[in-house]
Amino acid sequence: MREKLQPINMKKFEEIINLSKEIDQDWTDRKISESFQIVFPVSPNHPRFKAFDSYPLILTSLSAYHFPNDSLIIIDSGVYGRIKKNNDTSTYVSLDPIENKTKTLDFLDGFLEEYRNQGFRQVIAIGGGIVLNACSYVAEKLGLDLILIPTSIVAMSDSSVGGKVRVNDIKDNEFIKHAYKSFYEPSQIIIDPQFLDYLSDEQIRLGLSEIIKHALYQSDSLAQYLLSDEFNPFFDRNSLLKAIMWTADLKRICLEFDPEESQDGSYLILRAAHDISDKMEEESGLTVPHSEAVLEAMKIDLKENPDKSQLLQAIYEKLGIGV
Repeated sequence: MREKLQPINMKKFEEIINLSKEIDQDWTDRKISESFQIVFPVSPNHPRFKAFDSYPLILTSLSAYHFPNDSLIIIDSGVYGRIKKNNDTSTYVSLDPIENKTKTLDFLDGFLEEYRNQGFRQVIAIGGGIVLNACSYVAEKLGLDLILIPTSIVAMSDSSVGGKVRVNDIKDNEFIKHAYKSFYEPSQIIIDPQFLDYLSDEQIRLGLSEIIKHALYQSDSLAQYLLSDEFNPFFDRNSLLKAIMWTADLKRICLEFDPEESQDGSYLILRAAHDISDKMEEESGLTVPHSEAVLEAMKIDLKENPDKSQLLQAIYEKLGIGV
């Protein structure tokens, strides 16, 4: 006789949704301003908890920030020329944001051998999600403090938050997305709005993928904001910043309530559609951009849910997303 499947207890997920509604009330009428910050928890089960139990995401201008001395400063090649080098005791390195090269174990282990035992006090990562992931691995293996300065929408709203270290592997022409997994939280995250000014319309569309994910799987209020006249990411930087920070705050709820990403809890939000998108990326040889894969994966994941599917399509149509 076939075993009867037991229903999944959704209590954790439902509690996260209830807590998210409090965040939604706070953000619905909020006007974004610089000098704002969100404080994220470090899970007691993560190695960095021994050093600190929380870290801030700070919205500020890099013009007021002085890079600490003796830093290994790793910068995304796409923004390298925009970073002012303000001391002579740090090492500046440029990395190309290539998923199937820069964020691989082979490349990063070679990188580590080159920069090991040079007396660095911290790693400062400036770039999009690929570079931030790579730098988190470097900081973890060198046992150094880590400061993240995200420069893309995905990096600001998602990749920089949560302390995830994720690195790919390539073996016998098999591409393994995030073969290496661990946690190594930054001591702080700095978001400078200036980096949004350099993004093309297409980069903005793709960059909204994780924000749309949290809207569809966690916050109806955020979804309605994305559909509202107030949200115009191509012409109004503050409306885009609001969506980024709102999403980061929603992610904080997931991390505070269920940092281990339980299958009946925060996994349903943080990893929503990502099993599908990871497979897409692997099958492409890690050449399909992560954001593009997530946008397509959500369409597949929600196709059996008419209400959510229609909401997703409405958001895509408003933003000109054609995946």
